[in-house]
Amino acid sequence: MARFLFSAFADEASADILEQISACKANGIEYIELRNVNGKNISNFTVDEAKELKKTLDENGMKVSSIGSHYGKIEITDDFAPHFEAFKNTVAVAKVLEAKYIRMFSFYFTKGESFEEYKDEVFARLGAMADYAFENGVLCCHENEKEIYGDIPERCLQIAEYFGEKLGCIFDPANYIQSGADTAEGFKMLKGYITYMHIKDAVAGSGNVVPAGHGDGHLEEILRELDKNEREYILSVEPHLKVFDGLAALETDDKSAEGMNKEYVYPDNNASFSAACSAIHEMIEKKIQPVRFGIIGVGNMGSSHIQMHLEGKHRELRFVACADINPKKLEAAKKLMPSLKTFDSAEELIDSGEVDAVIIATPHYDHSPIAQYAFKKGVHVLTEKPAGVYTKQVREMNEAAAKTDLVFGIMYNQRTNCVYRKMRELVQSGELGGIKRVNWIITDWYRTQAYYNSGGWRATWAGEGGGVLLNQCPHNLDLWQWICGMPVKIRAFCHEGKWHDIEVEDDVTIYAEYANGATGTFITTTGDCPGTNRFEITLDGGKLVCEDNKLRLYKLDGMTSEHLRTCENGFEKLSGEWIDVETDGMNKQHSEVTNKFAAAVLRGEPLVAKGEEGIRGLSISNAAHLSSWLGKEVTVPVDEELYYSELQKKIASGTAEKKNVSEQVQSDMSSTF
Repeated sequence: MARFLFSAFADEASADILEQISACKANGIEYIELRNVNGKNISNFTVDEAKELKKTLDENGMKVSSIGSHYGKIEITDDFAPHFEAFKNTVAVAKVLEAKYIRMFSFYFTKGESFEEYKDEVFARLGAMADYAFENGVLCCHENEKEIYGDIPERCLQIAEYFGEKLGCIFDPANYIQSGADTAEGFKMLKGYITYMHIKDAVAGSGNVVPAGHGDGHLEEILRELDKNEREYILSVEPHLKVFDGLAALETDDKSAEGMNKEYVYPDNNASFSAACSAIHEMIEKKIQPVRFGIIGVGNMGSSHIQMHLEGKHRELRFVACADINPKKLEAAKKLMPSLKTFDSAEELIDSGEVDAVIIATPHYDHSPIAQYAFKKGVHVLTEKPAGVYTKQVREMNEAAAKTDLVFGIMYNQRTNCVYRKMRELVQSGELGGIKRVNWIITDWYRTQAYYNSGGWRATWAGEGGGVLLNQCPHNLDLWQWICGMPVKIRAFCHEGKWHDIEVEDDVTIYAEYANGATGTFITTTGDCPGTNRFEITLDGGKLVCEDNKLRLYKLDGMTSEHLRTCENGFEKLSGEWIDVETDGMNKQHSEVTNKFAAAVLRGEPLVAKGEEGIRGLSISNAAHLSSWLGKEVTVPVDEELYYSELQKKIASGTAEKKNVSEQVQSDMSSTF
């Protein structure tokens, strides 16, 4: 997913810079593309004047996206030397204003000059400016414009290919339309070169400028294509819906002015500016990225979701808010993504009306009550794993979800892994017969004491409700039941604080039995280094082995159930062969879960995992805990009241004191997936 940043030529709202800033803020515009400031063109500013302007911008929290200069807006036959000298000063101004870009053009051809005859001169002039700016850490960006060399996509492509990284490309749909070009075809040519967009639409034929999406610029189609890229794009609104101060100085004729106020009439420039901004907001926020997400809990996992969003890994959604009870974590989240609105509690965020859905990334006990509150308020819920601490609590959450038509999902991102998807497909197909034995040794969850000291709630019965089973292994327990089905009996040994100074389990062995007589073992710990991750499923017709993220199948030439009964040789084995199982190679993890959640909200498409399914893996961990606490075999599902009662005893008897707690937030959690 692309991250769209909104900018604007706010001089179309007012000549006064403070009023420009006010107009931007009132219309949800984060950046400004400077052109005319207090009646003076930005290209004529001195460095000292730029420093004063920067102070004003900083005091009002406004950043500059680009210098909307007029360089290249002279005749190709005009003297270039004074133009270039002025340009050098504007590069210095751009650096003072911390603008990454300077807009430029490729010279007018209004006197009938031959494009081919003057092509070399155009490129020489562009090259002089582009090289100078590039050497000074600023990128010149060429904008298409009627009556200049780069008026149509074909010649803009020549420019882009020739200059490469030294010259950016601005795509202005209205200007292409006014030059008789098809913007959809032009975009196909230039999409790999576009640095940022000017948001201006127009009607083919008349050339009249209209709000974004109301003309023939194919803006929605173009922005949908850009949204497929994992990068940042500035969308700079250039309204041109009403004549504004300074327009005459920007054009060689009055064609732009003639193209305004034909279809859309506004009482003043501020109103026309607002209309232009509203049009692009509506397109992005209601059509391209329509689902508004809030993140509740911005510790490690919540911050990781923000980081993935910033990397452009999401579709049809945007993160707009976050909540946490820790002000420092809110501050850190704002540094990652300044546009986020922050709230001191989950309830405040949910009540705000700012979000359509929430991701719950809080400590485990809070998942159920927050989800239930969200359901009451009509907000969709995607919860992190585990679904909760005990099944009684999770069942209440599931029942609350069932009373609504809201989307409820759980972040079982490992279900997106091609290896596990293929294992499930092979097992569920019945091609290999029934399951006989399951063994999963998953001991590569190594954690140091510093990890457990990173949060006061970690590794406590009261704060987390469990250890390795509830924190590291919910994905594995989910995959175990998702692929093999639910066991009916559990006998487990959960060693508490065996390798770390904690009160919960950090070393576990589970023995399971299935309704068909199959058995299974599940061994895990956070104390082994190096660890092992080997998942074996023995079936009637072969054996699946998943290790090192590779899947192998030993395919027998028959079924053991038949062969062992009918074979006359007591030592004869079924023949077979090892096969490296092919998968589709896809493993999109959290982003796919989130993207499919948004698709479910919008169109009812299938989720990766329904939230209600979270109770299954939790039933296994609850059974393991209860079995270990009672010292005997238990059935699945467990007696929920008994489990809750025993858990309260563990909480009451918790004695481990957290020493040297050092709060940490790690936004990149990819190594833990």
